Amino acid sequence: MRAATFGTFLGLLVLMHSLSSCSNIPEKRNLLAVAGFKTIPASTPSQLAALQQMKAGKLTRNSGKNGPVYVFADPARRSLMVGGPDQYKKYKALEYKEQQADENLLDAQVNMDNADYSAWGPDASFGFSPASDPM
Repeated sequence: MRAATFGTFLGLLVLMHSLSSCSNIPEKRNLLAVAGFKTIPASTPSQLAALQQMKAGKLTRNSGKNGPVYVFADPARRSLMVGGPDQYKKYKALEYKEQQADENLLDAQVNMDNADYSAWGPDASFGFSPASDPM
C-alpha cells in the first residue's frame, strides 16, 4: 500500500511539473520557434524600454494591421517573438501534444509503480532496489 501511495504522490508531482512547464520560458520559447514565431531583437534604447514594460514570459494577443498578432516578450534575450493566427494555432497544438506526452509519461510511471510482480515471489526486486519505496 505504501508503494501505491508513493506512486500517487509521484504521479501528482509529475502532473504539477507538466502543468508548470508552460511557465518555463526556455521550453515556451522553443515551442514558439517550432511553431514559426519570428524573433525580433530589441536594439534601440526605445525598443529596450518598451520591452521592459511588457509582460515577460507571457504570450499576449494584440491587434495588428492585418488581424491579431501574438507577442512573447523575452527581456532576458532582449527580444520579442511574434506570430500570427497560424503560428498561434500551431503553438497551441504543440503545447497540447507536449501536455499529452507528459500525461502519458505520468500514466506509465503510475502503472509501473502499481505493477504486480507477485508471480516472481516476495523478493522480486530483480537485483534492483525499488525506485518508488521511500523507506
